[in-house]
Amino acid sequence: MKLKINKKPLSIFIKNILVMFKGTLIAQIIAVVSSIFIAKIYGSEAYGVLSVYISFSSIISILNSLQLDNYIVTCKDKIISNHWFNFLFLLIPIITIFGSVILIPLHRVFFYKTIENSVIILAILSAILLSYNKTHEYFLTSYKKFTPISFAKILLVLINIFFQFVFYLKFKIYGLVYSSFISVLIVSLYFSFKNKVYFKPIDYTIVKNNIKKNKSILTYLLPSRFINNLTSQSVPLFIYAFFSLQEAGVYFFSQKILTMPLFIISSSISTVYFERATSLMQTSKKELFKATKKIITFNMLTMFTFLVLINTVGIYILEMFLTENWVNLRLYFLILSFLVLSRSSFSPISNIMVVLDKNSISLLFNVYLLIVNIIAFYIGFVKNDLTYTIYILSFLGGIGYLTLAFYFLKIIKKQSII
Repeated sequence: MKLKINKKPLSIFIKNILVMFKGTLIAQIIAVVSSIFIAKIYGSEAYGVLSVYISFSSIISILNSLQLDNYIVTCKDKIISNHWFNFLFLLIPIITIFGSVILIPLHRVFFYKTIENSVIILAILSAILLSYNKTHEYFLTSYKKFTPISFAKILLVLINIFFQFVFYLKFKIYGLVYSSFISVLIVSLYFSFKNKVYFKPIDYTIVKNNIKKNKSILTYLLPSRFINNLTSQSVPLFIYAFFSLQEAGVYFFSQKILTMPLFIISSSISTVYFERATSLMQTSKKELFKATKKIITFNMLTMFTFLVLINTVGIYILEMFLTENWVNLRLYFLILSFLVLSRSSFSPISNIMVVLDKNSISLLFNVYLLIVNIIAFYIGFVKNDLTYTIYILSFLGGIGYLTLAFYFLKIIKKQSII
């Protein structure tokens, strides 16, 4: 008698990935095509201002949820999950205020060049909205409702593009910042409407009891992800501080184009993979290993193909279209390609660290990235040449991501044999 294998969970897993992939793919194709036109009319200086805004809001948004939003997905009790969902909406603005009090004086000390105060204020407000949106996404993920998340990605891009063109007539430098903020705000309102039935009073006893169960998140995952975000998002800030706003803009634009497929893959797979990996840890670690290995292989092959195309045909098209103030774009594309390819091996499956409760490894890795950043900027500053910095960031950072991917594959394989 043949044993029948239930393939339904696998088919649901693939279906959920396709739902996320469709929305993210549509959003990113629109975003990248439009960003070429936007880059042409706004120029590298406007992208430099945008990079400062994005960097500040991203750094604060990692800190202000204390990464406790991850527990919404890993928690199997829907009642507890609901209390955490509501608790985070109170916690996020409080932590944001404390974080801003620390970061704003640092901005004034190190980044003495002029950027309007409105940009910093919008970055702080955007950080709150970004964390709210991530909390909404994780809550919808816990209920396996991926269609609203997919739609929100398309909505975000369309609104952002619309206002980018509208604001250019009046705000030629800050229009990108204003359009970005409005798009995040509207998506936050959309998520709030979708989840309005889940806004309920909080039982603080439940929250308090479950904080004790999540010491690993606070002890390792929070500082780990904060350092990771700080090392990646602070690069444009330091380029702006030590070199120029234009170079920060060129770097930011290069990174945006190169990571487009990685963002599509990560946004499509990581959310679904997080939920699926949590489930497979309890049922079949062998299937978890197979799924993880396939995802890594697919990611790297896809990214390698894209990077070859963008560094050959793609760069010629971009250089013909963009104006002369995008100096070193070709060089940055080539140097950063190794880092982007290496990141593709791990970024989409990075939530495996939470699932396996290996947050201490995440912390060690991100301390390594921070040290790499410090060395890279020190050498670049001493040599007065940004390319030294980018070479070091790409090579040493890429080696780190590849090592991390192979390490976790080994861990999952080992546990699947036991």
